[in-house]
Amino acid sequence: MDTRLARTQHAYDAGAAAYQEHWRALRPLDAIRKFAARAGRGGRVIDVAAGPALDLRLLRDAGLAVVAGDLSAESMKVAGTLFPKGSLARWDYRRLPFGDKVFDGVWASQALQHVPRAQVRAVLTEWRRVQRGGPIFVSLREGEGDLEEVDEPPVGAVHATSVSADELRALLLWAGYGEVEVEPRPDLLGRTEVTWLHGFGTLPPA
Repeated sequence: MDTRLARTQHAYDAGAAAYQEHWRALRPLDAIRKFAARAGRGGRVIDVAAGPALDLRLLRDAGLAVVAGDLSAESMKVAGTLFPKGSLARWDYRRLPFGDKVFDGVWASQALQHVPRAQVRAVLTEWRRVQRGGPIFVSLREGEGDLEEVDEPPVGAVHATSVSADELRALLLWAGYGEVEVEPRPDLLGRTEVTWLHGFGTLPPA
Protein backbone atom coordinates (compact mmCIF):
# COMPACT_ATOMS: atom_id res chain seq x y z
CA MET A 1 0.00 0.00 0.00
CA ASP A 2 1.15 3.55 -0.75
CA THR A 3 2.65 4.97 2.46
CA ARG A 4 0.40 8.02 2.21
CA LEU A 5 -2.66 5.79 2.10
CA ALA A 6 -1.31 3.74 5.01
CA ARG A 7 -0.87 6.89 7.11
CA THR A 8 -4.37 8.02 6.19
CA GLN A 9 -5.87 4.68 7.21
CA HIS A 10 -3.94 4.76 10.49
CA ALA A 11 -5.28 8.26 11.24
CA TYR A 12 -8.88 7.13 10.72
CA ASP A 13 -8.31 3.98 12.77
CA ALA A 14 -6.80 5.92 15.66
CA GLY A 15 -9.55 8.55 15.68
CA ALA A 16 -12.64 6.57 14.63
CA ALA A 17 -14.78 7.29 17.70
CA ALA A 18 -13.77 10.95 17.83
CA TYR A 19 -14.45 11.28 14.09
CA GLN A 20 -17.96 9.91 14.49
CA GLU A 21 -18.67 12.28 17.37
CA HIS A 22 -17.24 15.28 15.51
CA TRP A 23 -19.00 14.79 12.16
CA ARG A 24 -22.27 13.02 12.91
CA ALA A 25 -24.31 16.27 12.94
CA LEU A 26 -22.46 17.75 9.96
CA ARG A 27 -23.82 15.74 7.06
CA PRO A 28 -24.79 16.67 3.47
CA LEU A 29 -28.53 16.34 4.05
CA ASP A 30 -29.59 17.91 0.75
CA ALA A 31 -27.31 15.52 -1.15
CA ILE A 32 -28.78 12.56 0.71
CA ARG A 33 -32.32 13.64 -0.20
CA LYS A 34 -31.37 14.12 -3.85
CA PHE A 35 -29.58 10.79 -4.01
CA ALA A 36 -32.52 8.97 -2.41
CA ALA A 37 -34.99 10.55 -4.83
CA ARG A 38 -32.89 9.31 -7.76
CA ALA A 39 -32.47 5.82 -6.29
CA GLY A 40 -36.15 5.39 -5.46
CA ARG A 41 -37.69 4.11 -2.24
CA GLY A 42 -36.45 0.66 -1.37
CA GLY A 43 -33.41 0.94 -3.63
CA ARG A 44 -30.43 -1.17 -2.59
CA VAL A 45 -27.40 1.10 -2.43
CA ILE A 46 -23.78 0.82 -1.35
CA ASP A 47 -21.92 3.28 0.85
CA VAL A 48 -18.41 2.48 -0.36
CA ALA A 49 -16.50 4.35 2.38
CA ALA A 50 -18.87 4.60 5.29
CA GLY A 51 -16.31 5.41 7.99
CA PRO A 52 -17.99 5.03 11.39
CA ALA A 53 -21.44 4.85 9.73
CA LEU A 54 -21.93 8.60 9.49
CA ASP A 55 -24.57 8.47 6.77
CA LEU A 56 -26.09 5.02 7.29
CA ARG A 57 -29.07 6.10 9.38
CA LEU A 58 -29.80 9.10 7.15
CA LEU A 59 -29.76 6.98 4.00
CA ARG A 60 -32.02 4.41 5.66
CA ASP A 61 -34.38 7.11 6.90
CA ALA A 62 -34.61 8.30 3.29
CA GLY A 63 -36.07 4.91 2.37
CA LEU A 64 -32.99 3.10 1.07
CA ALA A 65 -31.59 -0.36 1.83
CA VAL A 66 -27.94 0.29 2.60
CA VAL A 67 -24.88 -1.95 2.49
CA ALA A 68 -21.94 -0.09 4.03
CA GLY A 69 -18.25 -0.71 4.52
CA ASP A 70 -14.84 0.83 4.96
CA LEU A 71 -11.17 -0.10 4.96
CA SER A 72 -10.70 1.26 8.49
CA ALA A 73 -11.15 -1.62 10.95
CA GLU A 74 -11.73 0.70 13.90
CA SER A 75 -14.34 2.68 11.99
CA MET A 76 -16.17 -0.56 11.31
CA LYS A 77 -16.04 -1.43 15.01
CA VAL A 78 -17.64 1.91 15.87
CA ALA A 79 -20.22 1.40 13.12
CA GLY A 80 -21.03 -2.09 14.41
CA THR A 81 -21.61 -0.73 17.90
CA LEU A 82 -24.04 1.87 16.59
CA PHE A 83 -25.76 -0.47 14.12
CA PRO A 84 -25.37 -4.04 15.41
CA LYS A 85 -27.92 -5.33 12.89
CA GLY A 86 -26.59 -3.30 9.98
CA SER A 87 -25.25 -4.68 6.71
CA LEU A 88 -21.65 -3.72 7.49
CA ALA A 89 -18.33 -5.13 6.31
CA ARG A 90 -14.69 -4.20 6.06
CA TRP A 91 -13.47 -3.89 2.47
CA ASP A 92 -11.16 -2.08 0.11
CA TYR A 93 -13.40 -0.12 -2.25
CA ARG A 94 -10.85 -0.57 -5.04
CA ARG A 95 -11.89 -4.26 -5.11
CA LEU A 96 -15.44 -4.60 -3.83
CA PRO A 97 -16.57 -8.08 -2.70
CA PHE A 98 -19.71 -8.13 -4.86
CA GLY A 99 -20.76 -9.41 -8.21
CA ASP A 100 -21.66 -7.25 -11.16
CA LYS A 101 -24.76 -5.04 -11.25
CA VAL A 102 -26.18 -5.63 -7.78
CA PHE A 103 -26.82 -2.09 -6.48
CA ASP A 104 -29.26 0.67 -7.37
CA GLY A 105 -26.89 3.45 -6.38
CA VAL A 106 -23.38 4.27 -5.16
CA TRP A 107 -22.86 6.70 -2.26
CA ALA A 108 -19.23 7.86 -2.07
CA SER A 109 -18.98 10.77 0.32
CA GLN A 110 -15.34 11.91 0.62
CA ALA A 111 -14.19 8.55 -0.72
CA LEU A 112 -12.62 9.25 -4.09
CA GLN A 113 -10.18 11.72 -2.53
CA HIS A 114 -8.28 8.93 -0.81
CA VAL A 115 -6.77 7.41 -3.96
CA PRO A 116 -3.97 8.82 -6.10
CA ARG A 117 -4.99 10.57 -9.28
CA ALA A 118 -3.62 7.68 -11.35
CA GLN A 119 -6.17 5.30 -9.78
CA VAL A 120 -9.30 7.47 -9.90
CA ARG A 121 -10.61 6.06 -13.18
CA ALA A 122 -10.00 2.48 -12.09
CA VAL A 123 -11.90 3.09 -8.85
CA LEU A 124 -14.86 4.65 -10.68
CA THR A 125 -14.86 1.65 -13.02
CA GLU A 126 -15.02 -0.71 -10.03
CA TRP A 127 -17.92 1.19 -8.46
CA ARG A 128 -19.78 1.21 -11.75
CA ARG A 129 -19.22 -2.54 -12.08
CA VAL A 130 -21.37 -3.30 -9.03
CA GLN A 131 -24.11 -0.86 -10.05
CA ARG A 132 -27.04 -1.97 -12.18
CA GLY A 133 -28.56 1.50 -12.48
CA GLY A 134 -29.48 4.61 -10.54
CA PRO A 135 -27.43 7.43 -9.05
CA ILE A 136 -23.87 7.96 -7.96
CA PHE A 137 -22.84 10.65 -5.48
CA VAL A 138 -19.21 11.60 -4.99
CA SER A 139 -17.70 14.43 -2.97
CA LEU A 140 -14.13 15.57 -2.65
CA ARG A 141 -12.06 18.70 -2.24
CA GLU A 142 -11.72 21.19 -5.08
CA GLY A 143 -8.13 21.64 -6.18
CA GLU A 144 -5.23 20.09 -8.05
CA GLY A 145 -3.67 17.87 -5.39
CA ASP A 146 -2.48 14.28 -5.66
CA LEU A 147 -2.68 12.75 -2.18
CA GLU A 148 -1.47 15.98 -0.61
CA GLU A 149 -1.37 16.22 3.18
CA VAL A 150 -4.42 18.01 4.55
CA ASP A 151 -5.93 18.52 7.98
CA GLU A 152 -8.98 16.38 8.74
CA PRO A 153 -10.47 17.28 12.13
CA PRO A 154 -10.34 15.64 14.57
CA VAL A 155 -8.02 12.88 13.32
CA GLY A 156 -5.25 15.20 12.10
CA ALA A 157 -3.21 14.83 8.93
CA VAL A 158 -4.50 12.64 6.10
CA HIS A 159 -3.67 12.56 2.40
CA ALA A 160 -6.24 13.69 -0.15
CA THR A 161 -6.56 14.09 -3.89
CA SER A 162 -8.49 17.09 -5.16
CA VAL A 163 -9.95 17.93 -8.58
CA SER A 164 -11.60 20.78 -10.43
CA ALA A 165 -15.31 20.84 -11.20
CA ASP A 166 -14.56 20.30 -14.88
CA GLU A 167 -12.38 17.29 -14.05
CA LEU A 168 -15.06 15.70 -11.89
CA ARG A 169 -17.71 16.26 -14.55
CA ALA A 170 -15.47 14.70 -17.20
CA LEU A 171 -14.68 11.72 -14.97
CA LEU A 172 -18.35 10.93 -14.34
CA LEU A 173 -19.18 11.25 -18.02
CA TRP A 174 -16.20 9.03 -18.91
CA ALA A 175 -17.47 6.39 -16.44
CA GLY A 176 -20.76 6.22 -18.32
CA TYR A 177 -23.03 8.34 -16.15
CA GLY A 178 -25.64 10.70 -17.52
CA GLU A 179 -27.49 13.63 -15.96
CA VAL A 180 -24.14 14.71 -14.51
CA GLU A 181 -24.19 17.67 -12.13
CA VAL A 182 -21.21 19.11 -10.25
CA GLU A 183 -21.50 21.97 -7.82
CA PRO A 184 -19.09 23.62 -5.36
CA ARG A 185 -20.16 23.56 -1.74
CA PRO A 186 -18.81 25.37 1.32
CA ASP A 187 -16.98 23.44 3.99
CA LEU A 188 -19.32 22.22 6.74
CA LEU A 189 -16.80 23.37 9.37
CA GLY A 190 -16.70 26.85 7.88
CA ARG A 191 -13.08 26.65 6.70
CA THR A 192 -12.84 29.33 4.02
CA GLU A 193 -9.77 27.71 2.45
CA VAL A 194 -11.66 24.46 1.74
CA THR A 195 -14.29 24.06 -0.98
CA TRP A 196 -16.00 20.74 -1.65
CA LEU A 197 -17.37 19.46 -4.92
CA HIS A 198 -20.59 17.45 -5.00
CA GLY A 199 -20.93 15.31 -8.09
CA PHE A 200 -24.07 13.46 -9.19
CA GLY A 201 -24.66 11.18 -12.12
CA THR A 202 -27.23 8.58 -13.11
CA LEU A 203 -26.60 5.20 -14.70
CA PRO A 204 -29.41 3.95 -16.95
CA PRO A 205 -30.87 0.60 -15.86
CA ALA A 206 -28.93 -2.40 -17.16
